[in-house]
Amino acid sequence: MKSFFIAISIFAILLIGGFVFNYCLDNTSEKLLGTFEQISAQVEEGDFEGANKHAQELSEYVDNKKPLMSSILDHGNIDEIEKEISGLLGYTENEDKANSEVCLKKLEHMFKHLPENYKLRLQNIL
Repeated sequence: MKSFFIAISIFAILLIGGFVFNYCLDNTSEKLLGTFEQISAQVEEGDFEGANKHAQELSEYVDNKKPLMSSILDHGNIDEIEKEISGLLGYTENEDKANSEVCLKKLEHMFKHLPENYKLRLQNIL
């Protein structure tokens, strides 16, 4: 009977941990997409100063969340996100709309697919 309660406790801890993991992943993805949408709107309007400010905030947010992201994502994906954010910072500083939009499209794709690819689900485990 004791081993049954231990097994149930371990199962409950793993289940709660999975929910917390998915919740953190969803929050991080929503924050990244929210900032992305602000930057995208500003680039469309030609407000490169505001877009650069928000891109710097996005870069700081990714740096602050790097320990969490390292436990969730492949390091190659994190490097790719950082590379695109760095490119976006450079393009918004130089007011290069076309290249800014290319970086934004790449970031949008990455941010939208984070929850799909890394949530704890049976299809992602198998």
